[in-house]
This record gives sequence, C-alpha cells and structure tokens, in this order.
Amino acid sequence: MNVVIFDTSKNSWHHINKGISWINYNDLKKAVSHFDKALHLEPDNLVAQLHKGMTLYKLDRINEAGLCFDKIIDTDPKNIDALLNKGLSLDKEGKNQEAISFFDRILEIDSKYSDALTYKATSLSKLGKHEEAITLFDKVLEANQKNSNTLYNKSVVLGRLGKNKDSIFYLKKALEEDSRMSEELFEKGAKLAKQHKHEEAMKFYTKALELDPKNIQALVAKGWTLDFAGFSNKDIFVFLDKAIKIDPKCVDALLNKGFILDRTGLYKKAVECFDKVLEIDPKNVRAVYSKGVALFSLKKYAEARFCCQRAIELEPSNVKALCSMVWVLAHMKKYEDALPYCDKAIEIAPGYAYALSYKGKLLLELKKYEEALTYYNRALEIQPDNQTTIYHKNKVLWQLEKKKRGSFLDKIRK
Repeated sequence: MNVVIFDTSKNSWHHINKGISWINYNDLKKAVSHFDKALHLEPDNLVAQLHKGMTLYKLDRINEAGLCFDKIIDTDPKNIDALLNKGLSLDKEGKNQEAISFFDRILEIDSKYSDALTYKATSLSKLGKHEEAITLFDKVLEANQKNSNTLYNKSVVLGRLGKNKDSIFYLKKALEEDSRMSEELFEKGAKLAKQHKHEEAMKFYTKALELDPKNIQALVAKGWTLDFAGFSNKDIFVFLDKAIKIDPKCVDALLNKGFILDRTGLYKKAVECFDKVLEIDPKNVRAVYSKGVALFSLKKYAEARFCCQRAIELEPSNVKALCSMVWVLAHMKKYEDALPYCDKAIEIAPGYAYALSYKGKLLLELKKYEEALTYYNRALEIQPDNQTTIYHKNKVLWQLEKKKRGSFLDKIRK
C-alpha cells in the first residue's frame, strides 16, 4: 500500500504521521489515539480510517477494525486496501465464505492481484477446498516464484493435505525469501541511520522485523533507535532481550544493553552484561573500558583503573579507551596522572572535542587557567553548542578575572 503523507502541522495529516510513527515505535494504542484525532478533525479522511483499522487489527480488536473498513468501502466501494483488510478481518473471525466475497471484489478490479488470490486460497482451504487453494497459489507463483507470503500459505495447505515433505520445502523457501528481503530492508534502514535519518530508518527496521522477527541486526538497531529517541529501558529491552534470546552470543545486543544499564544507574547489571561479552570475546575493548567505568560507579576504583589500563594495552590507539582512563583518574582527583592519557588521545584524534574539553577540565583543576582556556576554545570550535564545555569555560574566565582583580589590588596596595 502506497499512501502519500503530507508533512503539515496540527491538521489531520499531522496526526496520521504521528500515528504511523507510533506504529514504528511499537506503541499501537498511541497510534490509534492519533488516528482518532485525525478523524475528529476530518471524519471523511479515508487514510486515517484505513490506518486505524489496520492498527486495531494488530491489536486483535477485529470487530472494530472491520467497522473502519466498512466506512471506507461505503464511501469508496473499489478501495482495494479496505476490501483486502475487510476480507482478512472476516477470515480472522472464521467467516471464510464472506471473506472470499471481498477478495473476489478485488479480483473483479484486478484479476492478478496477488494478495487477494493468496488470501482467497487460504480461506478456501479453511473451507476444505484445498485443491482449489493450491491452484490459486500456483497462479501467484507463476507470476512471482519468490512471493514469500504465497510460499508460506501454500506450505500450510500442503501440511493439511498430509504432504509433509512438500510442505517443508515451501516453508523453507518462504523463510529464505523473508530472510533475504528482511536483510535488504535492514540495510536500507542502516544506510538512513548513518545519514542521521533515524525516523525513516525505523520504518525499515519495523518492516524487516515483520518479515523476519528473528532478524537480530534489525532487533538491535530498533532497540538502539528507541534508546536514541528517549524511550524507557522496558521499551528498549523488548528488542535487545529478544536478540539475546535468539543468539545468547550477540555482542552488539549485550553491549547496548550494558551501555543503557550503566547510563541509568544500574551499574551492577551493566557489569554483568560486559562480563558476558568478555566471555564471548575476551579482547573486546569496548566491553573492557565500559566495565571499568561501571566499576568506578560501584566504588571499585582499583578494578576500574585496571580495566581501563587493560583496554589501552589491548588497543593503545583507542581514543575512547584512553578517555575512559582520563575520566576514571579525573574522578579520583588524579589530574596529573590523567594528563598523559588525554594528550595521547588528542595526538591521535586532534579534532575529538571530548578529549580537548577534558584537557581543559584537567588544567582547570590544576589551576592552569590560561592553558585551560586554550583547550576549551579549541573544543568549542568543533562543538560550539556544547553546554558542558561552555559552562567550564565560563568557570575559567571567572578565575582569570578573579586573578586579574587580585593582581590589580596588589598593585594599588603597593
């Protein structure tokens, strides 16, 4: 279904867009509320009605969904999306013959419409007309032998006929095709994410998981995007935990879960995640230094420092490992000890604003205000809006002003 969505504000289309976004973020009830708002503003908006119906169907509120499709069909009797979804709703309620009548109405409009042929075949099989169903499946597969929906449903019907070997053959083909298409959708989403188009990427991750719920990369990416969007741990962990359940050795899922647990103050659980990663990959530098940071928060200072040192030994040029050591030492008030690690990070990555800003902080703590100001200015050239850097730069300026005033008063007294 290709629906054109107009990005306007606070009218019915605004709420349709919001509803679709909530579907991608896995909150179907919020999606329905936005479709309702759209219909309140524009009762005849068929797109809002269609999305509301399809979302209610996903919530298993089949009767309500059917009423939405009825309203569309009353206005537009040849609306294929509404006819198809009405047929699916009736089939779900066990009204297979009535469902077929709606699929037939689509086929009167387009005799080759693959979804209508496939779902008509499925309904026929439920009525015991298995051979008729197989004939329709074959008609679809003649046109497109990679139609995974048809391959899967043909597998189900062959199973009912006791043709287990054939059933397994078609099931495998369906799963292979779903997996391939799911991977393609994930790759498109990942490409958009690299362009910082996370909202668009989310749509592709959602579609990828609809095709293959066990696509681990899509599960991790969806969890990461929910985290980026500010969702709760509970919402995020639905996807990360599912990835871990499918593959207990999924390092990306374990790492991301550990990062979130650490950031939300659940340090002990974070360490457990990083330890699981290190059981799988003992030289995973991200897990080593992240474990160090979490251990510091648990007041295990010696262990924290050891982990950061171990990470640097594994990858001496890893800027984040170096900066983790800087962070740990700075929080232990060992500013002089932290400086060489910070300098090394800046030498490797001269444009890394975090390291430049932290060098400024170390120098501020050591009362080397002029030097500190230089590093804060360099950091702000790269990230002009970094509020932490601006705050600490202002502290330096205040100290320099205080020093200047003190010097002036000393001269007067003389």
